[in-house]
Amino acid sequence: MGLFFNEKAHWYLTMDRTNWKYGNLNINILMLGICYKGRAIPVCWSMLNKKGNSNTAERIELVSRFMSIFGKERIKG
Repeated sequence: MGLFFNEKAHWYLTMDRTNWKYGNLNINILMLGICYKGRAIPVCWSMLNKKGNSNTAERIELVSRFMSIFGKERIKG
């Protein structure tokens, strides 16, 4: 992260999910990113073992993982 941000930076986060099928395999990724210059840099993600939307517990787990790595005080929005 030091390549992009100083150690006191505060970030806007993005959350997105993508789901596609590769043969018989369902690939479903819930991703958390940091907004940077009009782009999102992925920093945490979860592979969901199902098709379709994520649920609240899965989203909370992803944000909690981010906070355990970077700290909640880094979140601007």
